[in-house]
Amino acid sequence: MSTKVTLLGTGVGIPQPGRSQAAILVETERPLLLDCGAGTLLRLDEAGIDVENLDTVLLTHLHLDHVSDLLALANARYLRRLPGLEVYGPVGTATWLETLHSAFPYLEKMQVTVHEVRPMDDFSVQGFDIFAEEAKLSVTALAYRIEAEENVLVYSGDTEPSPRVAALAEGADLLIHECSFPEPFDVTNHTTPKKLGRLLKNVNRVVLTHFYPQALGCEEDMALEVSELSGAPVLAGWDMMTMIL
Repeated sequence: MSTKVTLLGTGVGIPQPGRSQAAILVETERPLLLDCGAGTLLRLDEAGIDVENLDTVLLTHLHLDHVSDLLALANARYLRRLPGLEVYGPVGTATWLETLHSAFPYLEKMQVTVHEVRPMDDFSVQGFDIFAEEAKLSVTALAYRIEAEENVLVYSGDTEPSPRVAALAEGADLLIHECSFPEPFDVTNHTTPKKLGRLLKNVNRVVLTHFYPQALGCEEDMALEVSELSGAPVLAGWDMMTMIL
């Protein structure tokens, strides 16, 4: 069975033309959403996904550009009188959601079930077998390896170059990895092309995402740098880019 992957949002918290905030749609028989930044609901509509069919979200971390449409998605399902949303995320997700409910008491009627995930956890959701790994960020963050049949997708979320994430991606059909800034930026909490390319081994295909405005016009050069160092085919992602595994 093939797996369809759509980059719903390839941007960050700073608005950019044509780039929504972080979100990835993975589809086999049922859709699975990875992160849910601002603009995700509009992108889901563009992708032809009805909220009736989307009831499970994996969060890599709780920064606003990865979670800001989550309540909107849960509310849309509630207004349609649909069953609640299942949310998988790092430790702290349950407390974060409780805090939001205290700010919006009328949302208490929404049914959102939180499953907190730790590095090295494995679990199954919507027909996918999922393994979580620690990402390197200023807050608790996860990367995910997602397997369906013989197809393997790895999503880094936000991270500095991490040997643990690179090891997670070995043998993957597709790695979607953040590459936020071009060379010669030297940044923390995020990745640049040379540091990423030097880490990757035995990945069949790489797509870069999570571009800051500083990367505008440099995206293809960034992909080329990662490819030259890793030996893998690398593309710069764009919103609504679709891949079949």
